[in-house]
Amino acid sequence: MNKHCALALLGGFLLLSSTALAEGDGFVSLFNGKNLDGWVQHGGTAKYHIEGDEIVGTSVPKTGNSFLCTEKHYSDFLLEVDYKVDPLLNSGIQIRSNVYDEPQEYVVKNGDQEKVIKVSPGRVHGYQVEIDPSDRAWSAGIYDEGRRGWLNNLAGDEHKEARAAFKQNEWNHYRIEARGDHIQTWINGVPAANLHDDMTPAGFIALQVHGIGGDEKKVGKQIRWKNIRLKDLSQDTAAIDGKAPWVHYVGKEGPGKGKHIVFISGDEEYRSEEALPQLAKILSQRHGFDCTVLFAINPETGLIDPNYGSNIPGTEALDDADLMVIFTRFRNLPDQQMQPIDDYLKAGKPVIGIRTATHAFNVPRDGTWAHYGNSYHGDKDAWTEGFGQLVLGENWVSHHGHHRHESTLGFIADGAESHPILRGIGDGDIWGPTDVYGVKLPLPGDSKPLVLGQVTKRDGDYNDKDPLFGMKPTDRTPIEGAKNDPMMPVVWTKSYQVPGGQEGHAMTSTIGSSTDLLNEGVRRVLVNGCYGLTGLASEIPEDGTNVDLVGDFQPTAFEFRKGDYWSKRKMSVDEHRLD
Repeated sequence: MNKHCALALLGGFLLLSSTALAEGDGFVSLFNGKNLDGWVQHGGTAKYHIEGDEIVGTSVPKTGNSFLCTEKHYSDFLLEVDYKVDPLLNSGIQIRSNVYDEPQEYVVKNGDQEKVIKVSPGRVHGYQVEIDPSDRAWSAGIYDEGRRGWLNNLAGDEHKEARAAFKQNEWNHYRIEARGDHIQTWINGVPAANLHDDMTPAGFIALQVHGIGGDEKKVGKQIRWKNIRLKDLSQDTAAIDGKAPWVHYVGKEGPGKGKHIVFISGDEEYRSEEALPQLAKILSQRHGFDCTVLFAINPETGLIDPNYGSNIPGTEALDDADLMVIFTRFRNLPDQQMQPIDDYLKAGKPVIGIRTATHAFNVPRDGTWAHYGNSYHGDKDAWTEGFGQLVLGENWVSHHGHHRHESTLGFIADGAESHPILRGIGDGDIWGPTDVYGVKLPLPGDSKPLVLGQVTKRDGDYNDKDPLFGMKPTDRTPIEGAKNDPMMPVVWTKSYQVPGGQEGHAMTSTIGSSTDLLNEGVRRVLVNGCYGLTGLASEIPEDGTNVDLVGDFQPTAFEFRKGDYWSKRKMSVDEHRLD
């Protein structure tokens, strides 16, 4: 079977570790029955130990909330668990929860108002399914630990049956289902919480022992958990109506015939879901490359949702790829989607990173792929500051130009004039409305700047109704002062080698949003780059590659689109297929 046809039929698979035991119904046990391998404690100092087939949490005085957390992170799942709690304790089961080494900020919108919630380093935060043996009886309600508080309590007549379902001093059973922005809970078979919320799409599972302060009568009280089972649903929607949630463009004739490029989109701001399909169409229809484009997919709807940060199905396409073009921002992908990326990099295959790929991943410190994260400073020294720094040569630094007000004009870097990737490109040919990104100079190792970005004034007025915000390709006046002295590299090449892997080569372009692709020079440096990184530099014509647009290309403004925008937009992968 053709590899790409096989991908279209792929439903997904679950990677199992020695601490997650497979069961015949698709569930895995999160507790191996022997020890706490696969779990790590965060927060307070309550005691956790094993008795038979149970995990037992014991309260201690004068400590905060304690959490026994899975090392693995989950996005969409069914979780079943039995618990028995002392009537004096309060507890909960964390889902899609995280803890970071650096402060985090979350934006909450209420109509036209926005509120920023700040979470301290080391603070466990995320959705908690409440365990409440008090007379209030809100067990199986949903609380947002460390952030917003109650999201779906069990007050009111509509939750009367759920409140009555809790069994004091007995074992209780929870069923928790998380799909996309939808979280539902059941207590002893009775429906309880029913929540739609998209703040956190993935995270660990954790068993909480609530802090008791100095209350001596609560010291030494226990909560017990057993039969902790999870079924991963993150790949359940890998095919919608028989169609894969990615697009594959078969290459026509051209120098790229027989080469396969995989494009990975998934950023919230710069419209990679628009940019990469157009770039792939140019490369397949004008140059003969086979091109596969992957998207951030909301697994509940099967639709493209760049705000859904933990699902990009189809990374298995990298197995036979000749080039990976990545344009993601702060992703936290499940193991089965990260593993092919890691395997690809260890093979030393070429990479092109566009714009936010310098900060492509943001993985909690206890996650399997934490070292890929933009702010990583752990014990894997080679991975300091993550994928962006190690592979591309830079992580997120700053907006060097004034965002939405100062554009980027490209000039050939000294010594790069004869580089094949720059054929057909001269000073001023590259222009884009996105601002210049700041980088730390000099770039590391053997990095070679190809294009420098002049921070450029707008000649007209700001216009928030214009996809270019009133900026124009004819804007040419440089900003005076330090912003252009020196100019920042916006396109460069370098070699990379991840630990345990072979040496590979990369190109980074911090220009490349969908509206940047309206510029012929931007398209050409990216297409030329694909030639160069796949060993076809000699095939690049002296006057550059053909970068004529394919089809009707109407890119939209770069911006964050929050709230219910994507659920209303209903962007289907079908929109990007070729007729």
